[in-house]
Amino acid sequence: MELQLFENSWLDVWEGREPHEPVGAVFTKPAIIGLILDLAGYGSAQRRLSGYRLLEPSCGDGAFIIEAIKRLLASEREHVGPIDWADEALTGAITACDLNSGFISLAREAVIRLLGDEGCPRLRAEELAARWIRHEDFLLTNRAERFDFIVGNPPYVRIEDLPTGVLRRYRELYQTCTDRADLYVAFFEKGLRLLGPGGCLAYICANRFAKNLYGRELRQLIAREYHVRHYLNLEHTQPFESEVSAYPCITVIDRERGKPTWAAALEDVEPATLDRLRPKGIAARRAKIWASFPTWYQDGAPWIATERKCYDRLLDLAARFPLLEASASGTQVGIGVATGADEIYIRRDLDPAIETACQLPLVMAGDISPAGLKWSGHHLINPFADADDGSLRDLADFPGLAAYFDRHRVALMGRHVARKRSENWYRTIDRVTLALTQTPKLVIPDIQSGGVVGYDPGRYYPHHNVYWITSEGWNLHALQALLRSSIVLEQVRAHSVHMRGGSLRYQAQVLRKLRLPAFDSLPAVLIGQLAAVAGKDDQKTLDLLADEAFAI
Repeated sequence: MELQLFENSWLDVWEGREPHEPVGAVFTKPAIIGLILDLAGYGSAQRRLSGYRLLEPSCGDGAFIIEAIKRLLASEREHVGPIDWADEALTGAITACDLNSGFISLAREAVIRLLGDEGCPRLRAEELAARWIRHEDFLLTNRAERFDFIVGNPPYVRIEDLPTGVLRRYRELYQTCTDRADLYVAFFEKGLRLLGPGGCLAYICANRFAKNLYGRELRQLIAREYHVRHYLNLEHTQPFESEVSAYPCITVIDRERGKPTWAAALEDVEPATLDRLRPKGIAARRAKIWASFPTWYQDGAPWIATERKCYDRLLDLAARFPLLEASASGTQVGIGVATGADEIYIRRDLDPAIETACQLPLVMAGDISPAGLKWSGHHLINPFADADDGSLRDLADFPGLAAYFDRHRVALMGRHVARKRSENWYRTIDRVTLALTQTPKLVIPDIQSGGVVGYDPGRYYPHHNVYWITSEGWNLHALQALLRSSIVLEQVRAHSVHMRGGSLRYQAQVLRKLRLPAFDSLPAVLIGQLAAVAGKDDQKTLDLLADEAFAI
């Protein structure tokens, strides 16, 4: 491990000011807190907990800590009888921190009330509360001690939303803070580094790290040095006190490399369901809810499945079939144009004041269905030259376009892309490639329930919520049919992050991971049959033909 240098005070990085508002605070339901502690092994009957050290790195108002203290005190009574409140083992048993002083006050008050109700003298209760709960930035505080249990609900916030100096320092300290990572990724890295030899980390956090690009460094760290004991996907449930747009999971990690991983996905967090997950019920019931993985995903690979049959099918497909872009010559996946100001660049109809040549028919996500495109009439105001070489139009040659952009100059120049190169102030974020408009392609809405793949014969340019596939080798209608099949939909579900209501993300990074039969391996008759059913509402026939193509 590389030497990491921390500040004398975390407030140095925050320039002497803690955040005015809590950073990424989302509070966990008590039943979920209890489950996390159970999965981590922090239970009163299992051991005398005062002989172990527990850390909660972002304690908020103290919900996790209150439950942990209850278990700590119950353990003392079970193992030694009446509690000796002066015992210094109690002092070192709990550590919690938060960078928001308001939360620190709330958590300490809650601890003092609890200890008082349990019979602790007032002065000792205040001392323990002050010792246990510390006002600090977990990520910027150097610690010499190691912990047996690290539990909690790290903050949910994109790191680029933090103050510049704080973000810079976090990136310097934590190798996993890459790309557009969420802050909880750094909490994983720091927590794992603080685990003692027999220690266990158990977090509830967003599940994006398990599949997304920004989680690769963290997944590699875990695969290289640690062991995933439990992975519980909760993306279709609401385990928090308030409704939030988060897609959570519980991840329990230790150092016991070589042992199996138990994984599951829940559809609800009712008490009966949670009780079946607890260690006391695992031996008898885990086959019904937990899946055993002798080895968890290696080398930082995405954690794509929690069910063994699905996992085995995906492994089989990966062994037998090429990736989509390698399945036929000239096959390419891309995304439509991002403008940085859709309200300016996208018009519902042709604008008669702007030269027609500067307005491209634009296909929107809502226009797409397998049966055919129902164009809504949207147009893209295109600033790029007809030479299709990436150069911009000379506005002197297009007075209508020039006048339109000039009316919106202030808004356009305020965009990041314009500030970087002020002479190109009227360009879209993405380059517009005119040839794509005339190219036959498949068009796929980003967020959808699954199986919505349309065909454009070469009339439209895709919006940035639309992904496209072009191919020299494929019969695009046959490819459309395969992409609508249940066997491909299972792959999409495995690789995609899931949204509320069960919607999927058909992102380029997902499409590029799909396994398909090589076009040249398919009989001409089968290709024709697939093409004939591509746009029809006949899933049974489509799936039978896809199974034949995949030799299932």
